[in-house]
Formats: sequence, structure tokens, C-alpha cells
Amino acid sequence: MSPLPAELGEGAILRRLTMDDLDEMWPLVRAERNRLGVWMPWVEGTRTIQDQRTWLERVVADEHGLEGCGVFVDGRYVGGVGLMPGPYGIAAEIGYWIGSAHEGRGLVTRAVRALIDIGFGEMGLHRIMIRAGVDNPRSRAIPERLGFTREGVVRGDGRGSGGFYDLVVYGLLEDEWPPP
Repeated sequence: MSPLPAELGEGAILRRLTMDDLDEMWPLVRAERNRLGVWMPWVEGTRTIQDQRTWLERVVADEHGLEGCGVFVDGRYVGGVGLMPGPYGIAAEIGYWIGSAHEGRGLVTRAVRALIDIGFGEMGLHRIMIRAGVDNPRSRAIPERLGFTREGVVRGDGRGSGGFYDLVVYGLLEDEWPPP
């Protein structure tokens, strides 16, 4: 269904995850645990390699889903990106994270752009949303760079290792893509 893998340039690709990725994914999640846990609610529930395996088995089993995608540089897993459709196939949410060694290279922006193309072009979505912590400027920069509209702030809707936090909600409609 989807045109993955997608070339992201500089030796990077976006592709669906497989069970074979577990051995690379888990050490990176463990190494980035404290940094990711501030913003990512799933980190708290991912304490062991078995927890990671359980999630990976679920997303790999969904043969057409794009929740379980990875960014790979020179064949090595460096972060996760996913497109999670809502129940009616009208809208979806994109989530992402990248290992600190690969921040600031545009990899997530390019991966999100590829998922937007798939969401609107292949899946026929009408709306794509990204939610990012109010105090997480790196995460907020991605939808802002890609032409999303800042739609508002949802109070206390995010939860990380430091407790609840506010989320900025960004939206993009199919007729707004690609940006001029």
C-alpha cells in the first residue's frame, strides 16, 4: 500500500519496522530513556525488552499500518516515526522521536513529510495532526516548518516523567499540502 521505504537523503531511509529491528531499537530506547521520558508517555510502560517486543509485535502485525516506522541511517535504527489513523479514516496523528546523536539534521522533518505524502496521497486522509509539548521547541519546530496551523493548546493533555504538561495542537488539511 505505502511507498515505503522512502529515501530521506544522506544515507537515511524511512521504513516499516520488522521484528529484526528489536535488537537495535531497544538499546537506543534504553540509552535515550531519561530524555524521551520527559515527553513520551510510552517510555514509562516500556521498561524491558519484552515490553518493547510486545509493542513491536503489535505494529508489525498490522501489515498496512504505519504506526511502527523507523528512521535508519546507513542501515542503523536512529528513531521512530508513526502515522496513527483515527477510527473513521478521516484524520490521523503523527508522532516521532530521534536519538540525540541525530537531532538537528532534518531527518524527522523529512520522515514526517514522507508520512504526510502517504497520508494524503495514498490513504486519502483529510486531516493530519501533530501534538507537541508547549516547552518542547525542537518538536514544535517540525509542524511549524512543514506548514501546519497552530490550532491551540490543550491543557494537561501530555504526560511524561515530570507529570502532566500542556500540548500545542497543530493541524494540516489535505488542500493545504503541499505548502506553496
